[in-house]
Amino acid sequence: MKSTKLLMADHESILEALHILDAICTEIEHDKEVNYDDIHSLLAFLYHFADGSHHVKEEAILFPALMQAGMTFEEGPLRVMTYEHERGRALTSAMEDSLTRSDKHDFVMYGRRYIQLLTEHIEKENYVLFPMAEEILSDEEDQNIAEAFTEFEQTTVGTTTYERLRGTLESLASKYLPAAPVLS
Repeated sequence: MKSTKLLMADHESILEALHILDAICTEIEHDKEVNYDDIHSLLAFLYHFADGSHHVKEEAILFPALMQAGMTFEEGPLRVMTYEHERGRALTSAMEDSLTRSDKHDFVMYGRRYIQLLTEHIEKENYVLFPMAEEILSDEEDQNIAEAFTEFEQTTVGTTTYERLRGTLESLASKYLPAAPVLS
């Protein structure tokens, strides 16, 4: 499978987490009682999956390969993507800090900013960066990147961790996201 398709599959999980975050923010805005363990679980998912795995695969594997293939860091989208990863890290920390201070207003504010940032970021990657990557990477380079992603997931993150993170996301989705209607 193409390396960009593997990253796009990650994006689907991240977008689901953003929908859950949106639902939690909406509940807080409507003064509903929210389970703080759920919020901490969601932030842990975002920290370990979105940032600790997905963004690391991009920054440590994909971006260097793209620069090796001729894409410049300063003039291309790589600088923007890296900046947005850093901004996402800052917003995740700000959400965590607002929970520590029991500041629901700040949590919602930072949560909404994070949702907007990552939603727009994923669009840029899916529709700008990844098509550019597919243009400049040879099939062999792309295959090497995809293999490096798999090795990173298995050795650095670990299969057990991935299964736990996906289980967390499924559990939170069943609790906070409406079920899709069944078509007859």
